[in-house]
Amino acid sequence: MKKLILSCLACLTMLAAMAQNDSTALTPAQWQHALAVIAQYEALNAGYGQKSETFEAQAPQGYTLDDLDATYRQQPKWGAVYNRLKALENDGGTIARIKELAGPLAQHVERDMTAYLKKQTATEPQVAPADTAAPVPDTLAVADVPQEPVDEKKGGFNGHLLFDILLALLALGGLAMAWLTRSELNKLRRATRSELETTNENMQQLANDVSQHVKALLQRVGNIEANQHVMKPRQVSRRDELTVEAPAKRDEQPTEKTYYLSKPDDNDCFNRVSEEFELGNSLFVLTTADGIHGTYQVIDNRDVHRFALMMPTENLTRACSGNAIQMSAGMSRIITDRPGEAQFDNGQWRVIVKAIIHYEA
Repeated sequence: MKKLILSCLACLTMLAAMAQNDSTALTPAQWQHALAVIAQYEALNAGYGQKSETFEAQAPQGYTLDDLDATYRQQPKWGAVYNRLKALENDGGTIARIKELAGPLAQHVERDMTAYLKKQTATEPQVAPADTAAPVPDTLAVADVPQEPVDEKKGGFNGHLLFDILLALLALGGLAMAWLTRSELNKLRRATRSELETTNENMQQLANDVSQHVKALLQRVGNIEANQHVMKPRQVSRRDELTVEAPAKRDEQPTEKTYYLSKPDDNDCFNRVSEEFELGNSLFVLTTADGIHGTYQVIDNRDVHRFALMMPTENLTRACSGNAIQMSAGMSRIITDRPGEAQFDNGQWRVIVKAIIHYEA
């Protein structure tokens, strides 16, 4: 933070110094030389310009547009440059105005003008004492020393002060925005880290649950296969069949049948119906007396509950309703509060009234 503040203060100081330098008024001779420097760099940029040192050696006090015109007069592109800048020779102005006229060449022009002004300052004659100094003609004094009204100097000073205050306020605003942005980024970083940690924990828990469920399924399948090798089909004699069927024929009462159902599809029809429980497919048990209307509920089996709670929205919500049954984190048991109702329609059992359920840990 300290480095940022120091950098902003340094930039502020630099901008203030540049603003003061840019607002410095040029003398007529300096203004004419500055226009000639712009023309020289445009000639160099166009590919026909000669070295600037040549013109500086010919005119140590500063070459002008006329000095360049004597050399570049035969160049086709020179006439437009000369006429445009020659029309501005009597306008006068500041370094800022020169940089504006230079456009993309402003950096080079400003560098040459800075060196030129420093050289002029170093070579200015010192004022001799009054009793020994030779009198200086009035014309030279007027030519060399820019006459500026006192009011304009005061106005320029006030303008510089206001500009410096504005830059300081902008710098302070930038520091405040940087501090606020950094604070927001830190908050966002902490929130993101917390969310990632929570997601990783949930994924690890889900992976552990799936692994345990798969192990239970494999063990159950192994037990079923082992039982199939040991158990033999029971031989039913004709007499036993007659004994079993006889009461049914006498009573002629409808018997209640049980079916095991999988999850319903988007049309509220159960995808798979079986007369035997199938682990991994059977989620609901349905009982019917007439084969057309029946009631169903979630099978009361721990493995069925673990499997259904892994994806409750996919497995349960089409056939069941309840308070926040889409969220099953930390739950391990499903309780049917009210059985649902289904109807056999076009060869499929369809949900008519959803069952009401809730979860327990």
